[in-house]
Amino acid sequence: YTDGQSRAVTGYTYSPTGALAAGNTTITVSYTEGGVTKTTTQAITVTTINTTLNSNSWATIKAVSDAGKGDNYWDVGDTKTITINGTVQGFTFSNLSIAVFIIGFNHNSSREGNNRIHFQIGKISNKLVGLCDSNYGNYVSSGFCMNTEQTNRGGWSNSHMRKTVLGNSGAPSSPPANSLLAALPADLRAVMKSVSKYSDNNGGGYDTASYVTATTDWLFLLAEFEYHGKRSYANSAEQNYQKQYDYYKAGNSKVHYRHDSTGSAVYAWTRSANGSTFCLVYTDGTPGNSYADRSWALAPGFAA
Repeated sequence: YTDGQSRAVTGYTYSPTGALAAGNTTITVSYTEGGVTKTTTQAITVTTINTTLNSNSWATIKAVSDAGKGDNYWDVGDTKTITINGTVQGFTFSNLSIAVFIIGFNHNSSREGNNRIHFQIGKISNKLVGLCDSNYGNYVSSGFCMNTEQTNRGGWSNSHMRKTVLGNSGAPSSPPANSLLAALPADLRAVMKSVSKYSDNNGGGYDTASYVTATTDWLFLLAEFEYHGKRSYANSAEQNYQKQYDYYKAGNSKVHYRHDSTGSAVYAWTRSANGSTFCLVYTDGTPGNSYADRSWALAPGFAA
C-alpha cells in the first residue's frame, strides 16, 4: 500500500461461478479489506468457439483470429459456407452457396500482416471452383478479365481485375457497385482484414526486381508462387516476397472447376504478370499464362 501499511484481505468471493454462458455478462468480485467489504464489477463478453469452423459466426472467427489462435481450433482446408448474391460486372450470382476454406494461418505475416486467417473462395461439393461469367474463354472489354485491353501495363496494382472486378478501389464497408466485394455477405465483409500483397505492379517485363511492390487488398488473386511454390512465368523477384500457401504446399489439387458446372475444369487467373500477359492455373493444375483481355475463372482469397 502507498501509506506503507499492510492490511489483511479476507472474504474473497466472486460471481457468477462455474462455466459462463456465451454473450455479455458481468463479473462481480467482493472482498473484505480492513474490516470494510468492497465490491468491484467488470463487464465481459463470453465467446463460445466451435471446433467445426462452419458452426462459428464470422464475428467469432475474427475474435479467434485477432488473438492469433486460429490454428488452436481449426485446420488448413476447413470450410465455411457463404452466399454470394449480386451482379458482378454484368454477371449475376443468384444466392450462390459456396464454401470458403482456410489456406493458411498468419500466412507470410511479417510482410502481409499478423493475426490473419487466409481463406480462398471457394469449393462446391468439395471441389475447388472458379467463378466464371457468361463470357468465359472469350476476349472481352469488360467482365472477368485482368484488363479491358490486351496489356498488363500497371501490373496487378492498376488492373481492371483488382480495382473493378474484385473491388479493391473501395473497402468492405463501402464496396464499389458491381464488384465481387459488394456481392459478399455483410457479416463476412464486417470482419475482413486488409492484406499487404507483393506482386509485379508494373507489367511489361519479366525479371525486373523493382517492379515488385506492395498493394493493400481486401480481395486478391493468388500469385503463381503462392499456388505452386516455384516460379515458371511470373516476375522472378515475386517469390522473394511471397510464400506458398500451406493448403497447396500440402499437395492439394490446383485444378479449378466451373462454379456452375463442377464437372468442367477451367483456367483460373493469378495476379502475377508475365511479359505482356498474366499468369494462369491451367485446367490440369499446372502454371500457364494468357492475354489480359480474356475472361477466365476467379478464385479470390481474403483474410479475416
